[in-house]
Amino acid sequence: MRSSATLRWSALALLLAVYAVFSLQPFAWRFPVRMLNGAVPIAGGWSFAIPGIVVAEPRLAWLKSAKRAESLGLSLEVRPQSSNQFGPARILTISEDIYDRNLMLAQDGDDLVLRLRSEDTNSDGVLDGHPVARVENVLKAGRWVAIDLGIHPGRLTIAIDGRQEVAAALPPAVLATWNSSFGLALGNEMTCNRPWLGAIRNPVITAPDGATSYAGPRQGVERPASCWVVRHAPKLMPLVDLDLADATRNVVMYIPLGCLLGLMVRTRNAWTFSALLLTVAAVSVAFETAQLFVPSRFPSVDDLIFNTLGGAFGLSLGLWLKKRAAEMPPG
Repeated sequence: MRSSATLRWSALALLLAVYAVFSLQPFAWRFPVRMLNGAVPIAGGWSFAIPGIVVAEPRLAWLKSAKRAESLGLSLEVRPQSSNQFGPARILTISEDIYDRNLMLAQDGDDLVLRLRSEDTNSDGVLDGHPVARVENVLKAGRWVAIDLGIHPGRLTIAIDGRQEVAAALPPAVLATWNSSFGLALGNEMTCNRPWLGAIRNPVITAPDGATSYAGPRQGVERPASCWVVRHAPKLMPLVDLDLADATRNVVMYIPLGCLLGLMVRTRNAWTFSALLLTVAAVSVAFETAQLFVPSRFPSVDDLIFNTLGGAFGLSLGLWLKKRAAEMPPG
């Protein structure tokens, strides 16, 4: 009996080690740092002499009408502090983090680059490894540049200082693919790790139901005192952009843990099941939280949900096997 219990505890320790490898590799630890916000209001806009960020609330009010019409306009003036900014350095982004966005205007060297989510691109708004549009040699240090972007059914336009530089075809579904939970940021990525240095004036988004200015502090537009510099934003909204393959992996991965815990307990009742299920959830929470300190990973509520679901399946199986074994006649 003792050797059987030792075997089960050893199996549990081995299983947790396997979960650690799958959840935390490559074990490149880095603690998030908090950045003081260098954004400063100026007449008609914002200055970013040092890294900073200005953010607008999620669920942008204009997005609903823009989606219906597949039509949106964006205009702003920018004055780069340097002609050598990379990342690309975010001038304006509507995103969650560096891998998941609706739209991004950014500086790469002295080029203006656009990432734009559509039915043809990945979740970062990239098409075949390249931005949807690039306008070369237009972002010169110290010079104001007017940018006008238009998204219309089947068509993209970008004008620089009133001169059209891009006229390209778009797939039928562009705005319809956008995630409505993303917010808007000026001067940086939502995760504060792609700062742009310079000044922005008169940033306006025009949708069929009207224009929205982000030119200064107002309702829904704020300059936080500081922000955390991270690689990924934790995914706290459940079941948004659900990846079925990843969900299946998370369910299957935690079935062995639930089954093993079910086999290890002596009593079988609703309280036991609840306590063991909380144990499975606690294990998942611990690994998801630890992912905050691994730059290539990120915590996800979806992972917690599906890990716990897998644990519930495993517990049911383990308790059933335990019951069957107890009912078998000796010998």
